[in-house]
Amino acid sequence: MDIVISLFGGMIEMKKIIALGLAACLAVTCFVSCDDTPPVETTESYVKKYDVEDGVLNSCIGQADENGVYTVPDTITMIGESAFAGDETLKEIIIGPNVKAIGAGAFQYCTSLKKVTIAEGVESIGSFAFYACSSLEEISLPSTVERLEPYTFYGCEALESLSLQHIRYIDDYAMWYCVALEEVTLSAELTGIGSWAFSQCQKLETIDIENCEKLEAIGDYAFSGCVMLTSFTVPEGTRDIGKLAFYGCSRLTDVTIPGTVEMVDFAAFNYTPWYQEYSEDYLIVGDGVLIKCTVHPLYLDLSGKGIKYIGSAFWNAELSGSASEYGYKYASELESVEIPEGVTAIGVSAFEGCYKLQTVTLPSTLERIEESAFYVYTDGYSSQTAVSLENCTRLEYVGNYAFYGCQGMDEIWLPDSVDYVGAYAFAVTGAYDGFLESVKDAEDAQFFVVGDGVLITAYVPNGVTSVEIPEGIKIVGGAALCGWDTAYIPADDEELSISGRSKYNLSYKVQQLSLPSTVETICDSAFFRMTKIQEIVLPDSLKYIGASAFAYCENLSELTGGMNVEQVGDNAFSYCTSIGSFHFYPNTVKIGNGVFAGCSALVTVEFPEELAYPGEDMFTDGCTALREIYLAPEARPRIYTIVGSITQDVRVRYYIDD
Repeated sequence: MDIVISLFGGMIEMKKIIALGLAACLAVTCFVSCDDTPPVETTESYVKKYDVEDGVLNSCIGQADENGVYTVPDTITMIGESAFAGDETLKEIIIGPNVKAIGAGAFQYCTSLKKVTIAEGVESIGSFAFYACSSLEEISLPSTVERLEPYTFYGCEALESLSLQHIRYIDDYAMWYCVALEEVTLSAELTGIGSWAFSQCQKLETIDIENCEKLEAIGDYAFSGCVMLTSFTVPEGTRDIGKLAFYGCSRLTDVTIPGTVEMVDFAAFNYTPWYQEYSEDYLIVGDGVLIKCTVHPLYLDLSGKGIKYIGSAFWNAELSGSASEYGYKYASELESVEIPEGVTAIGVSAFEGCYKLQTVTLPSTLERIEESAFYVYTDGYSSQTAVSLENCTRLEYVGNYAFYGCQGMDEIWLPDSVDYVGAYAFAVTGAYDGFLESVKDAEDAQFFVVGDGVLITAYVPNGVTSVEIPEGIKIVGGAALCGWDTAYIPADDEELSISGRSKYNLSYKVQQLSLPSTVETICDSAFFRMTKIQEIVLPDSLKYIGASAFAYCENLSELTGGMNVEQVGDNAFSYCTSIGSFHFYPNTVKIGNGVFAGCSALVTVEFPEELAYPGEDMFTDGCTALREIYLAPEARPRIYTIVGSITQDVRVRYYIDD
């Protein structure tokens, strides 16, 4: 009998459910049964060469004429998922106006396909649609298609130009490794460019983007490795530039960044001539975004420069394993920093590796301290960095490893405004280590709580198998009760010390965990690798579950409550190998990537009835027991990316109204 996990309130009430198929793929085989026959192992023999049902072209393998041309019949209204996948005889496809949708992976691995004609009227092209079509040279997209799904043209190595003048959003990896692509025309209606979207387009010289004034963000690695790109004008209106967005654009000498840009993430322009050759004292772009500093003082006062956001300007690249000239050359000598009023955020790795930094003055305007902002490498280095947060009355977010290794930080004060504290944010600080030392002889679990109910870490002595988190806790901080597999634990349990975890923290042995009714947020990796835990009741106050929050809780078999959870982070329940069934509460509006990766016992998952965009690769790496998925019909074009790499029969059911 399967163990049932009833998360967020139990079974979803379904108005009506229709079972639809996820077609077979060749490279990643996904075959969905639409009848009541028992699931069977998928083989090539199950793939029909030509199969049409209710206007859906489910399979069309080897149907091209002697010249490799195939014209889709006028009776077809949809090309199903993976319908032509792997057909090496297909050289040209003509898609008429009656077709409204092209399914996920429809033409993936059609390595001989050179030309695609798509008539006006097609409204959606699914993810992976032309994935690895390495011979594709010519395709024009109709004006009715407004979104490029993930991996749409991934690895189309022969494609030299493409007009995207009607596309409003370009998703992750959409054009990755289109190595022949030289020119791209973008729409004035474009609102976003996803992570890795044009990465490794090694011949891309021209991208018409200046007039895309509705563009809000450029994703992580979006143009990384575009080695022929010489100039780039970020459109007026753009707010965010992601981490490593232009990393390695070795000919990029001319960059224009408008005043609307509020954030330039970690090393966005590193290894570009524009960034590398800048020699003035401070490189400040956009709306007061500091991304490079070249001065050489021991004491640094940043006041009077209009700075609002500090990027990775002082990142000690030498200690991070990169050439020091691409980070702050003098990071290893910097002793004191005064960050002025007006600064609202300190970005990823801003002062990472500045191991001689002793004094940091923070402003009252500060709202966010991002991942590894003051991270100190303690292997071979010591740090007495003292940072006080008492002046930061508006602070909301503290990222993973933000103050890791700052031994001079002997007190942790957080304002009531803080709503998130990342994994190991304060590990190996003076205050953190002081708490663990003070409670090391306690017989019961002890909790390090700061601010308005923020649990930083917990001490769990040997022999304690049940932990009750006290009332009043609102935020379970990242890695607060993170445990470790016995493979990492010495037999005597006396010398455990991993990633800042106390040798006295034995939370991996805990079998029962109780959460109070006050908890609103469970941060990243909060209960990571609590391998013995079997049952958890989530309070109805809970709204957010962070990335990897319950990952590797391999004995977790009952998880109930959580009626009001709104967001679930990446890999939240990955490798929970005892979960048999999972039912999301309908109010959940965001689910991250890889949530159930490695859940080998998982049989059934019911996603929220109206959630059109669950995360990607939900069931990668060994979800061999999976048999049934319930999804919103709007999610159908993304089914391939949602499901990920499963190899067995899975029934996909879509909710529909009466």
